[in-house]
Amino acid sequence: MRHSAAPIRAAAVALLLAGCAESPPPVTAERVFAVGGIQPVVNAVALSPDGSVVAVGDMDGELVTRELPSGTERWRGRVAAGRVDGLVFSPDGSLLASTAQDGRTFELWRVLVGRQAAVLEIRDSRTAAFHPTEPTLVVGSLGALHVVDAQRGEIARTLPNAHGGENVCAAAFSSDGQALVTASDQGNIGVWAWPTLTLRASVSMSKSLEQMAPVSLVIGRQGTRAAANGLLGRVHIVDLAKQQEERIFDNTPEAPGHGMHAEMRRSLAFSQDGDWLFAPAMHDRGVRILNLANGKAYPVFTGDAPFYKAMSISVPSSLVALLRPGDEQGRGPYALEVWRLTYSTR
Repeated sequence: MRHSAAPIRAAAVALLLAGCAESPPPVTAERVFAVGGIQPVVNAVALSPDGSVVAVGDMDGELVTRELPSGTERWRGRVAAGRVDGLVFSPDGSLLASTAQDGRTFELWRVLVGRQAAVLEIRDSRTAAFHPTEPTLVVGSLGALHVVDAQRGEIARTLPNAHGGENVCAAAFSSDGQALVTASDQGNIGVWAWPTLTLRASVSMSKSLEQMAPVSLVIGRQGTRAAANGLLGRVHIVDLAKQQEERIFDNTPEAPGHGMHAEMRRSLAFSQDGDWLFAPAMHDRGVRILNLANGKAYPVFTGDAPFYKAMSISVPSSLVALLRPGDEQGRGPYALEVWRLTYSTR
């Protein structure tokens, strides 16, 4: 594998993250770590909340964790499901959840020692969300929601048919843990009271001719706004309080001549104040930030990859991790990159 820690400066961009001014301050991005020459088809990436660990999963079922910013490999493991489609860390960074679409199992791993904490018989797991304060997570599997006791490593409760016959593709908790938001493969959002899992509200996002198939879902700090993106790359902003779609930001994932790449799971993140949203850039070539008030989009950085196929954003640690293929058709060898965001204070 080729390893590089040489910083690469990205162009500064004008945007406003706080206050109100005609000349908003820029955000810059610097590549702080990269490792190339990865042969397996990498499919998922996740950053720990404190930005000290990055995890990568591939289509052969291998997990690799590395320390940041050094990039030193911490451990490798192999999931029982035979493939990794999604990764998510617990809020304290001690556990790593691995989902497997079309797989037979869902798994929890102990991050410190690289050992399985639980292997659960949950088929076709497409999403997982940890509760912000309780040792609990919710796993979306086909049409069901499974509540998992993370300490015991067992399913505590199952809510079948959560979206009325539609598959659960994405889930996220509010920051206070009092609400769970889910999204179905038809673009319908459900807002559930926690821990009763009583449906409080539902919102339908606008659809194209194809199924939306959400790959990312996040909730703002105030819990009144959600954002989701789907296979076609469009970003949908939903006002949960008014129970209506607020705004849509268009995106075209594939540039002309590029193969299809729609794996950008967990590729959205609200800013701390909830007024901005980090999202994939046009043609998935980097990161942009969206002003939710005026509908404008600003580039944060554009990498030198033909495109990126997976992304993870840790707003608290100001880090972005991305996976890149070797060519325009999405073939290998693959690479992992980590970028650091810097906000101007002028």
